[in-house]
Amino acid sequence: MNFTDLLKEPQALTGTIAIVNATDEPLIRVIIEVLKQTEADFKLYNNQDVAEIIRSFDLSADFLKRIHIQTFDTEEAAIEGCLNDLYHGKAQILMKGQISTAKILSAVLKRNAQGTKPFLNHVALCEIPSYHKLLMISDVALNIAPTEEEMKAIIQNLVDFSKRLQYQQLHIALLSSVEKVSPKIPSTVQAERLSEYYQSHPIEPHVHVEGPFALDNAIDKKSAIQKGIHSKVAGNADVLIVPGLDAGNVLYKSLTYFGRAKVASLILGAHFPIVLTSRADSIENKINSILVALKVG
Repeated sequence: MNFTDLLKEPQALTGTIAIVNATDEPLIRVIIEVLKQTEADFKLYNNQDVAEIIRSFDLSADFLKRIHIQTFDTEEAAIEGCLNDLYHGKAQILMKGQISTAKILSAVLKRNAQGTKPFLNHVALCEIPSYHKLLMISDVALNIAPTEEEMKAIIQNLVDFSKRLQYQQLHIALLSSVEKVSPKIPSTVQAERLSEYYQSHPIEPHVHVEGPFALDNAIDKKSAIQKGIHSKVAGNADVLIVPGLDAGNVLYKSLTYFGRAKVASLILGAHFPIVLTSRADSIENKINSILVALKVG
């Protein structure tokens, strides 16, 4: 499966995407492309006027009707207005514009402080030319060194995410640098404990969580067999759970820069999908991120 398979018939996708500080031309281009491909609309919450930028694209009246702009005096007021609409069902997806990740995620968590505090994690859904299916990687951008309990929360968020993407089987590989457990390598110990936990507490029959795996035997069946590893996950991972942000971020950027992977980047665990892309991401990756969010939103 690739993004073409996953996102077939994008014209059927609907919903409202809320963006805080959609103030740069590249992001406006992404918005326009999504308007062309889907039936979604956008709400922009800005602290500066972008009407002139939007007019420069000479959009039809039909497209202009699907872009709703609100201008606020401050960035904080824009965030508050955006979250109010999301929590009242006037928008279904949050996307980060020209605003710091920490500021917008802090506002989301603060909004939930009086209720059940969600556990958020980042997922990169990757289409890698040399791999036989889409591959999820988590966490490469948010959680620095997840504890065992936080790993369980990450895994549950990914299972919920995969259900909305209609996965029939989910193979989750717990990564380390080696596949043999060693007290000198804490990530192998954590992976073994998690693997044992899910053997005795399976999430669902179609979800398989195993580890530790080195990267090669998680994604390459031949490598796994040569090392004497026989499992449902080895060589066939749908999900790579990295031991920490350092390893995850290096892996993610290696795939995107050297491996030319196409990527959709989201934050999971909130009451709504959060599209989290960087300024360096390609227009295609930003569009893929929004389309995936619409599909699961």
